[in-house]
Amino acid sequence: MDLGLLEDFLELARELNFSRAAEKRNMTQPAFSRRIRALEEAVETPLISRTTRQVSLTAAGKLFQPRAEAIVRALWDARAEAKEAAGLAQRSLNLAATHALSYTFVPRWLMSVAGPGQVGTLNLVSDTFRQCVRLMESGDATFFICHKGSGEGLALPEKQFAHHPVGCDRLVPFCAPGETGAPLWTLGAGSEDLPLLSYGPASGLHRILETHWAQHGRPRLKSAMSSVLASTNLEMAKAGQGVAFLPSSLAEAEVAKGALVRAGAAEFEVPLQIVIYRSRSRLSPHCEAFWSALTRADAA
Repeated sequence: MDLGLLEDFLELARELNFSRAAEKRNMTQPAFSRRIRALEEAVETPLISRTTRQVSLTAAGKLFQPRAEAIVRALWDARAEAKEAAGLAQRSLNLAATHALSYTFVPRWLMSVAGPGQVGTLNLVSDTFRQCVRLMESGDATFFICHKGSGEGLALPEKQFAHHPVGCDRLVPFCAPGETGAPLWTLGAGSEDLPLLSYGPASGLHRILETHWAQHGRPRLKSAMSSVLASTNLEMAKAGQGVAFLPSSLAEAEVAKGALVRAGAAEFEVPLQIVIYRSRSRLSPHCEAFWSALTRADAA
């Protein structure tokens, strides 16, 4: 069976939209549809339920999806091992990270756990939480670094992916200072809802905040703007547009310059872990050595 047919199916299973999946697979929708039908003929059962309103997986498709993921990952692993044995493998790391961590935390952390020789060629993808998860599920990223709130589940299924904590962070409410240097807004200081620079659903920080507030109570805030990027909310907060809950690791430079000040007491902060994920299947020797190095460094 053509490995590409399985990759086509997995892309469609993630997108549940023929047009978007075809675009991501760099082909026309009619050609993509023919390939999905060819796969269904090969496995002798419908995998996709097609209606005028929506696309969904059949019961067989839902069962087939994790098997297809395992087959694709195993073939990629076998290819990497064969190249390694032949001396043709590149010493490279495919690392996905959310925007909020890729700018500040990831470069410093990488150099603390491994030197340039151990990292090799670094292919770093900085994207939204949702897209990074998709890269891991499709096998296009080997490692994924993101924030994790204390009250939420794992970003990826534990049966298929291992995870390891690599740092701590906090979501802190920040805003611009007024003329006197005091914050323009202070959480809990009045009866009015304060303007919130919120996160869109594709951002992992959106899920962390909503989970935390559901458990501990939501401050008096009203969304003034929504973005999937913490860096955008940081700039809008500096411009005096509202209160932004920003990772301390991202905001520390602006706080040191006085461009941002705390907009609330410590009770409004949200504790975070920084976590790295990998597939539980065997990685290339170079990637396995990197994983061993980072776990040893954290243990020390």
